[in-house]
Amino acid sequence: MKMQNQTKTIQKIVGGFLGVASASVFISLPGLAQANLNSHNSNTSKQSVIAQMSSPGGSMSNPSRNSTPGGGTMSAPTRNSTSSTTNLDTEFITKAAQSDMTEIQTSKLALQKSRNKSVRDYAQMMIKHHTESSRELKPIAQSKKVALPTTIGPDNTTLLESLKKVSGSQFDQAYMQGQVEAHTKTEAEYQKYLDQGEDPQLKAFATKILPLVTQHREMAQKMVATR
Repeated sequence: MKMQNQTKTIQKIVGGFLGVASASVFISLPGLAQANLNSHNSNTSKQSVIAQMSSPGGSMSNPSRNSTPGGGTMSAPTRNSTSSTTNLDTEFITKAAQSDMTEIQTSKLALQKSRNKSVRDYAQMMIKHHTESSRELKPIAQSKKVALPTTIGPDNTTLLESLKKVSGSQFDQAYMQGQVEAHTKTEAEYQKYLDQGEDPQLKAFATKILPLVTQHREMAQKMVATR
């Protein structure tokens, strides 16, 4: 099984870095809300209150759908006007993609600068796993008409640029520490979507990838602890 092979690979790399065979890692709207009343005609006066809840796309929704007993309204999850994709969906896709790009770019740099076998093995694994993750995420994003980011974002750029300035054992330490921090942040984003997200495809993706992210983080922590 693919997951078992990944586990064995990770155990082998950590074992080599720690120098022990027991180093195993567990993969773990907008719109104006008004009251909706039937118009009432009488001989002396005529009152009408028109209620309308406009969706971002301009279509009408059921006025009673989000109404409260007091006559107010409750906000529904904000969704993009062109699809059923929520802002949370878009945010998750963007951050997951940027995480993959960051891991790939920093790990390619590690292959250029590091001479430590365990660090290089870890970097090769990061490139492989995050390339596969990116490949799985792409069609999901396309199906939801969400454009994937073309840059890794400001925070990740800071990490990448800092790694370019060091070399030797300092690079190895900085790279592995960066992996701990990056994967910790990515873990939080995946868990946030599993707790708050609703899209079945994205939740299935997050459920599959989160244990691998956790595994990467734990592995990096063990490697940092030995240096």
